[in-house]
Amino acid sequence: MSAHETRPETLGETDSEAAEREAREVEAIERRESALPPHPIAAARDRFGGIDLPASLVGMLTAIAVLILLGGIVGAAIGAIGYQTGLSGDNVEDISLASLIGGLVVLAVAYLLGGWTAGRIARYDGARNGVMTAVWTIVLAGALSALAAWFGSEYDVFANVELPQWFDRDAFTIAALASGLAAVATMLVAGLLGGLWGTRYHRLADETLLDAHELHDVEV
Repeated sequence: MSAHETRPETLGETDSEAAEREAREVEAIERRESALPPHPIAAARDRFGGIDLPASLVGMLTAIAVLILLGGIVGAAIGAIGYQTGLSGDNVEDISLASLIGGLVVLAVAYLLGGWTAGRIARYDGARNGVMTAVWTIVLAGALSALAAWFGSEYDVFANVELPQWFDRDAFTIAALASGLAAVATMLVAGLLGGLWGTRYHRLADETLLDAHELHDVEV
């Protein structure tokens, strides 16, 4: 018995007719699959996920507030802390390695909490929103430094509250650039971890509302 004899529906079909029938079958399968409702958590993430501007900006403000507060407390306890070493300039007092480490620790804690705030508010994509808390800080520092260069030092708010001065004209030595990059990396990593931490609460809430076994196959 030939192959055509084992499949009655294909008897007498030409190649083009067989191709059209197979195309109709594939289309029918695709329609059935597309008719299935999306997973509710995946659907919510597709609609509300991504970078949440208000959440990441609030996270940035939280991180800056914690940075000022912790910087003052730690500075009072152990002496001066800083976020860059190797600065040049006649009126610049360089900091020690211990002071730099203290500053990096304060940065890590501040942006961990800032990232947590952004992730908790955003609900989805905590890692991206946590990283954006550090990115917005860098953008703000650059904008304030530009204003200070154009209109006067009174516009450099970061300098007035002793926050990092990555765009200062005295911060372009090798040591200053290296320590500045270390500070930026600390902020980015801490923000990312904080964002993941913040969204964990919502994943636990989702698992309470839905079957936890179904969520294991969904990236949210």
